[in-house]
Amino acid sequence: MIWSSLVSAVQLLGVLVGLAFTGMVGLGLLSSALYSTERAEEPVENLRLVIPTVAAEHVRPALVETIEHTVSNFPEYEVYCVLDEGSDLEDELDVLDDVTTVVVPASFDCEAVAKGRAIQYFIETVVDDAPGHWYGFIDDDNRILDDTFCYEIPHYEARGYRAMNPVLVPRQGRSVLTFMTDHIRYVDDISIYRLFNGVLGRPYLGFHGELLCARGDLLREVGFDRDTIVEDFAFALELAKRDVKVWQSATRVSVLSPHDVQSFLDQRARWYLGIARYLPRAPVVSQVVVGLRIAIWTVAVTSSWVFVPLWVLGYGLALPGWFVVLLALGGLLYIGTIALGARRIGGLRGTALLALTPVYALLEQIVPLYALWTGEREFVVIEK
Repeated sequence: MIWSSLVSAVQLLGVLVGLAFTGMVGLGLLSSALYSTERAEEPVENLRLVIPTVAAEHVRPALVETIEHTVSNFPEYEVYCVLDEGSDLEDELDVLDDVTTVVVPASFDCEAVAKGRAIQYFIETVVDDAPGHWYGFIDDDNRILDDTFCYEIPHYEARGYRAMNPVLVPRQGRSVLTFMTDHIRYVDDISIYRLFNGVLGRPYLGFHGELLCARGDLLREVGFDRDTIVEDFAFALELAKRDVKVWQSATRVSVLSPHDVQSFLDQRARWYLGIARYLPRAPVVSQVVVGLRIAIWTVAVTSSWVFVPLWVLGYGLALPGWFVVLLALGGLLYIGTIALGARRIGGLRGTALLALTPVYALLEQIVPLYALWTGEREFVVIEK
């Protein structure tokens, strides 16, 4: 009796997770058909691109590539690097001709930590709050793939918009497993994030740190001085509280996937714990929407292939046909997500990697268990 009840409970959780995933992503994808960006004839004039970086030796390769890519592709805009005093690469970055280095002194005191602290210092010491001044913050592994956002900014600013976020596209590092799994971020961006940031124009779901663009006066007004390890998410929710209009740019940003499974789990665990801890301070809409996503993520492992044997045992739920169809659609959505990665790899290798779809799903599903098992999670910059 107890065993049968346990099996039924796992089955029910798995069904609910599958339906919720299908509903969220499906609704988001449908909304994509209703959304497209507009642009002005001339690009924004006063834009500064800012790279907050830990400037440690282990991020040197990615950071150097990001600086070179940004400087060469956006020569008309000033590029900044913001780093802590005493960082490994401080002397090296300080002598670069095409980059303005801002060093955060050890004495700078605020509530924010790590990247948030660096951005807060930059806001207090550099940001110009005069109308028309914009700032784009990019991580030290990012490559901005086009300049569409430069033309969007004047158009949307004239209509009262004050911040935006792009679409993220994963770039393979040393691990093909994490690269394939990372495509869920891309599908999230063109579905559920597009629904909120694009169609609704309100960042209830949060922002990515990659090419987070905001007007200078908004940065001065809201700031990043909050004690959290998910500073970009927290900033976006503060915008939602203030009813600030935002948009999702058509610009795509290439982000480097974690180099190994350990780094992947560390990265996702930080997001999971950071978002969960900040949620009580979020607006009600965010508490509902993001809270649902966190809840789904927490029990997502029950929809994993690991529990297939329980279904085979035949206990518990007898699902109506339309339930089965919806669950199958959810499975196809995820397979389609992984197929995007397979297509980018190409050839027989890409096709063969589709067979590992259950493994990619499991990597995401076990993150909450890993996060809760490892306990307190500080801001850790993974190898890049």
